[in-house]
Amino acid sequence: MKHDVIAICGYIGSGKSTVARILGEWGYETVDCDILARRAADDPTLQAKVAELLGEEYVNDGQLDRRAIRERVFSDGELLCRYEALFFGEVRARLTDMAANSDDVLFAEIPVLDAFPFEWTEIWRVECSREQSLGRVTERDGVSTADTEAVLSRQRRYDATRVIRNDGSVDQLRQAVREALDAYEASRGK
Repeated sequence: MKHDVIAICGYIGSGKSTVARILGEWGYETVDCDILARRAADDPTLQAKVAELLGEEYVNDGQLDRRAIRERVFSDGELLCRYEALFFGEVRARLTDMAANSDDVLFAEIPVLDAFPFEWTEIWRVECSREQSLGRVTERDGVSTADTEAVLSRQRRYDATRVIRNDGSVDQLRQAVREALDAYEASRGK
């Protein structure tokens, strides 16, 4: 890998996207790994591999049948591991390629950090109260509190190099991001 890659992780509604947007405004390269995953899912080569692993019926009209795939792989631990290795291997390859071609540090917004192993330079965890997460997600996505609670209950907290609190205003968040960035640069002698 040519340059540092920093993971931005946290619970749903914690503010990962806002942190990535702030870094982008400051001229840093950012990538949303959900977008990389969607692009991977649209790749005919990956779709052919999924069809080979699961069967042709799991790819319809150039689209993965995500619901059917979830139902099939989550009931079989070994199959789930093989599917994740295949799918997230493609996401990891795309992220590795981006890092190799980056001019500087690359910040990767990633909802599920353990979805695939990667040599992160640092891990930045964005945190806020559970109530704030619930409020942000229900307002943003128009989903129920119960649905959001169900997602939050399945997410796990990751160890982090730096923790960015997002309990206040956007200006306070900017300051917290600046502090994390300054600490990172100091650790690298920049």
